[in-house]
Amino acid sequence: MEFWEFKNSRKFPILGVGLPTFSGEYRMLKTKILLPFVSVWIFLGFVLGQTGPAGWKGRIVDENGIKTVKNPDQPLYGEFVFDLEKDLAIGGDPAKEEYYFPRGGAVNVDAEGNFYMADVGNTRVQMYDRTGKFIRTIGRKGQGPGEYGFPSRVFLDSEGNPFVWSGRNLIAYERDGLFKKKITIKAALNYSTLGPRGLILGALQPSGGPGGPRYRLVQIDAEGAPRTIAEYRGEFKESQRAIIMHAYSNRLAFETLTAETFVYGFSEEYKINLADADGRTILAIVKEEKPLSISGKEKSETQKSGVYAWIGTDDKTLNSDAFPEHRPFFGRFFTDDVGHIYVVRTGSILEKDAPQKIDVFSKEGYYLYRMSWASFPSVIKAGFLYEVREDKETNEFRIIRYRIKNWASMK
Repeated sequence: MEFWEFKNSRKFPILGVGLPTFSGEYRMLKTKILLPFVSVWIFLGFVLGQTGPAGWKGRIVDENGIKTVKNPDQPLYGEFVFDLEKDLAIGGDPAKEEYYFPRGGAVNVDAEGNFYMADVGNTRVQMYDRTGKFIRTIGRKGQGPGEYGFPSRVFLDSEGNPFVWSGRNLIAYERDGLFKKKITIKAALNYSTLGPRGLILGALQPSGGPGGPRYRLVQIDAEGAPRTIAEYRGEFKESQRAIIMHAYSNRLAFETLTAETFVYGFSEEYKINLADADGRTILAIVKEEKPLSISGKEKSETQKSGVYAWIGTDDKTLNSDAFPEHRPFFGRFFTDDVGHIYVVRTGSILEKDAPQKIDVFSKEGYYLYRMSWASFPSVIKAGFLYEVREDKETNEFRIIRYRIKNWASMK
């Protein structure tokens, strides 16, 4: 892909001028003259392509045939803070039925600025134009064609067609809301997103079995069957038959980056893999990072909180051996429409109200910024940030759109 590969066919300014056409004995002379210049520019292009932007102190190396960008622990441009200006808010009024979201939900936005709300409280999916005007309801509650039971998320493919995620079903619609098909997922997924080519990417729920439990990233084909892209053992033991998941369990993080690529990683190591639509890694991004130990107080608080899940056992005791050797580096990835990769760091359970710490990378793999987010956005697109927020006084939910006033200054 052109944003990280050097191509010999690239026209450099000094060679882009109109060169005269030679013939006969002059053709050999032209070749002899041009070859040194071409060789020099190819060499310079290779070197420049391997050194990164000005001031960057990392390295670019080849590891097992994969271009690997090794970043220092300090971001190239320091801290960045979104300068937000509220642009639109809808919801929160029970009298306006088409705009009322009693239990919140998840929002997504298409290329034209139309947005879709997975309204879990009313078991429906609402579509609005960029001004906030209601357009239509997509599908409806039920078990028939085009119907769903629990619409938790709305995905959009590269053409703007909506897909509603409901339990183990993915219901596809045309842009005008016409039902296309339903895909039943033949796997238990903890988390999922719509990846390149309209195929689902998902984290397979770990379970005991031959070889012990593992974390698996899978791609779901058009028939709903999973294909493994990557797998990790993490803190699981080979002989383990039951597992307990908690705040410090390792995680698979993944997100779509472009129409043809996605990023994924496993939180045990600070590494981001950029993969093509078939799941082949074409770029690796790593960062110097010292692992943080999980303190006894953090383990004790995790045990007391009771916020964990168990699989394959009735024993709900969270023992010390259920914790990994160090705190996971991140919990999830997030991307925007210009190719930034936001790595959401794993914080301490003892700091429940602390802002989320974010590392921001470019699609070329360079560590650009540190950020802090007081709340997590649903979408960042075309210079706007969207979120679903609960009013703490009324407990009503609203979709809020902010204009990012300093978006143009973000490299």
